[in-house]
Amino acid sequence: MYKITGNRQFATDGYETLQAMYRQFGYSFYAIHIPVRLGLQTLKAAGMMDEYEGLKSDFLQTGDIFIKNGLNYPKHEVNYEQSVVAPAVSFLAQLYLETGKQKYLNEAQRQLSVLEAFNGKQPSYHLNDIAIRHWDGYWFGKREMFGDTFPHYWSALTGEAFHYYALCTGDSTYQHRAENIVRNNLCLFFEDGKASCAYLYPSKVDGIKAQFYDPYANDQDWALVSYMTVYKKQ
Repeated sequence: MYKITGNRQFATDGYETLQAMYRQFGYSFYAIHIPVRLGLQTLKAAGMMDEYEGLKSDFLQTGDIFIKNGLNYPKHEVNYEQSVVAPAVSFLAQLYLETGKQKYLNEAQRQLSVLEAFNGKQPSYHLNDIAIRHWDGYWFGKREMFGDTFPHYWSALTGEAFHYYALCTGDSTYQHRAENIVRNNLCLFFEDGKASCAYLYPSKVDGIKAQFYDPYANDQDWALVSYMTVYKKQ
């Protein structure tokens, strides 16, 4: 909003929101979509250098904890999942882009191989580089069915991580994979303007027919956020 309007109040509100996150959760929370580059660049553009330096210090402390933890990810909603690893890679890669400190890129590279392990290479757009996720149809869907979801919008987080890694390294292979992932997630949006939070991929789950898009459209617009992030190429 600051970039659109030039109103510094939006930059202030964004900064204070991030400060509230750090006050409540500290520096070791693996949050989705922490705006490292956007946050720092916005504060600098707004001339808010004290806030810029403060937020940069916060981000550096988080990055150092991510390095210290390495592959020993803390328990989140579940013990281990793609939407904990992907934000870590994205955060570390963005921190490298803003600071140039090699240790953050080195750790992003180490965790990238772990993130890639969630993906398959099947030709179907449901499965092609889409991270395996489970139970999303139960927690987010109207039908409340367990089973693998291909895709669920958080699978697009891997696309963001690949995008930031490509910016760090110049490896266009990861940019192409990022674009493929966010395009594949567009199957959650239909020609009539409706959408779905998840596709239940198995033919049956506990003996009940699956292979359907859940009727709820409740959070899938996050896939569009990932799409715009990947295609802005900066």
